[in-house]
Amino acid sequence: MEYGEAVNEFEEFFSEKYYKKVATAVQDGKDSIVVDFEDMDIFNFELSDYLRENPVSAIDAAEEGLEGHDQVSEDSLNVRFVNMPEEDYVFLRNLRSKHIGKFIPVEGMIKRASQVKPEVVSAIFECTQCGDRYEKEQDSSQLKSPYKCDCGSRKFEVEEKVMTDTQIITVEENPESREGSEQPSSLQVRLEGDLVDPDFQKRVVPGNVVEITGIMRERPVKKNSKKFDIYMEANYLDPTEQEFEELELSREEIEEIEELSNEDEIFEKIARSIAPSIFGHHQIKKAIALQLFGGVKKSRDDGVKSRGDIHVLLIGEPGTGKSQLLKFTGELSPKGRYVVGKSSTGAGLTASVVKEESTGEFSLEAGAVVLANKGMAAIDEIDKMAAEDRSSLHEAMEQQQISVSKANIQATLNAETSILAAGNPKMGRFDPYEPIPQQINIGDTLLSRFDFIFPVKDEPDEEKDTKLSRQVLQNHLDPEETDAEIPQDLLRRYVAHAKKKRPQLTQEAADEIQDFYVSMRSTGSGEDNSSVPITARQLEALVRVAEASARAELKDKVEVSDAQRAIDILKYSLEQIGVDPETGEFDIDRIESGVSSSQRNRVQTIKHIIDKVSGSDDSAAIEDVLDEAEEEGIGRDKAEEVIENLKRDGELFEPKQGQVQKI
Repeated sequence: MEYGEAVNEFEEFFSEKYYKKVATAVQDGKDSIVVDFEDMDIFNFELSDYLRENPVSAIDAAEEGLEGHDQVSEDSLNVRFVNMPEEDYVFLRNLRSKHIGKFIPVEGMIKRASQVKPEVVSAIFECTQCGDRYEKEQDSSQLKSPYKCDCGSRKFEVEEKVMTDTQIITVEENPESREGSEQPSSLQVRLEGDLVDPDFQKRVVPGNVVEITGIMRERPVKKNSKKFDIYMEANYLDPTEQEFEELELSREEIEEIEELSNEDEIFEKIARSIAPSIFGHHQIKKAIALQLFGGVKKSRDDGVKSRGDIHVLLIGEPGTGKSQLLKFTGELSPKGRYVVGKSSTGAGLTASVVKEESTGEFSLEAGAVVLANKGMAAIDEIDKMAAEDRSSLHEAMEQQQISVSKANIQATLNAETSILAAGNPKMGRFDPYEPIPQQINIGDTLLSRFDFIFPVKDEPDEEKDTKLSRQVLQNHLDPEETDAEIPQDLLRRYVAHAKKKRPQLTQEAADEIQDFYVSMRSTGSGEDNSSVPITARQLEALVRVAEASARAELKDKVEVSDAQRAIDILKYSLEQIGVDPETGEFDIDRIESGVSSSQRNRVQTIKHIIDKVSGSDDSAAIEDVLDEAEEEGIGRDKAEEVIENLKRDGELFEPKQGQVQKI
């Protein structure tokens, strides 16, 4: 196809097939018209082939043909092409020299995005001797002047510049498209014009998975080098995976979702649709469902913010399906990230500072928790992470941001991310004789930031084992069959629509939560140093979970039933992990500090006894301490255990056998 023929064909295409779209774009003051490649292919397949092989000429022909439209004035619109056939897509790892100069589509995740900066497209140079003017296109990284003036002079000054805004993004291929131990391939993509408009920039967020159409270009690695880098000059960028709130739903989809929300026991159905191939764990699936919906984030006038994201921790024995639950949830959430603790560092989870090869400047590269902003980060094997790497999550979980102060960069990144974490007990399996919180190898300060903590035990039970084995074997017999009551795509759209709701807490629901909180607190009052059943942190969690419950049923108000659902799940979590075995009462200190109130009281009593029975050399005979402890109502075994723990913690030492002394 010749250029002139292509112009005529495009003019006919825009007049016949895209008349209304072009007219609407002109009336709305848009800078470009987006053409569905399939529409153009049906109209004239030769135009499609011409675009693939000669993209620069084809795009010029399309813009010239568009000027023949009676609605278009002299200011021509850019023509953008989208929705190319699947067989045209090229994996980033398969890009080769044969693709240079061709129009191709690629898909990947935005790993990094530079700041938007102006760039000179063409410039008018004036000769300093005779004043002649020359216009020169600028297509390299440096501003180039004309070689020589007609008068023989080689000195020019820039008189006028035509500029456009540009941005460089780095796209990395998706994990599911990689094979074996391949390192992910990446590609630099150049955006310009209306692709860097503030409105369009909402799509160009690190973490979003995007489809990009554009022309492949090359540039030398170094000056006069025979090796070249390839990059893409983007024609259009379309996100395929972005945060829940940004997902656009059609009217039919919204009607389907609202009809679904009116069904009986809709929340139970949603919970059963979380990883349906995993048997049991119904309370945990309820918590994960509520985590997907999340509470309402609030900002107050005094600058205090309340997070809406819910954090859940699963501590379980091997083979209980924790990782499968995490994988499913990470894939269901549009900006979900699944990472494994042992192979993750603090920088990989939060943010790292990297040096740009091209400019030599330092820039920030977002880690998994930041990339999952307004999504979910699933962190498996969290107990295997190094303690200093795990501590980087503190700020992300409570303040919902990541502060970086490295090299010459001081920045704060948003990390409004729900965290679903999983790990194993210290010894691999739970010791039935030791309190569960002491078997969780995670710092107490991090542990206290989780709204729900669920121990997942693997205990033999004939009836349960029969059902589990039947379901596992059925999954192998019919691997394609799924018994999800709500399909995954519909569930994702349902959550996206629900998250746009901001349910208000009603007075009745607030009273229900307050009554529960006050009654729980009152069980620990009345004695000195008594246990603290729950704290204000759990009160905040109850509100978040109740709001999530209202969202799950697309309600505008948080009702008593939502408050009761939140209370039931919190009580279930506390019963599993927050009960003091000695008193049988709830004691949040077991989770918050790893030491129950009764244990702490014993420690204080033993220290007091040591002071009381110490001689002139400040040491006390262990037998005397144990005798005195028995009189105080502490058994010898318990007292010996406290003394051993204090020696291990470095608070006591043995100056000689049978004696203890405080440090």
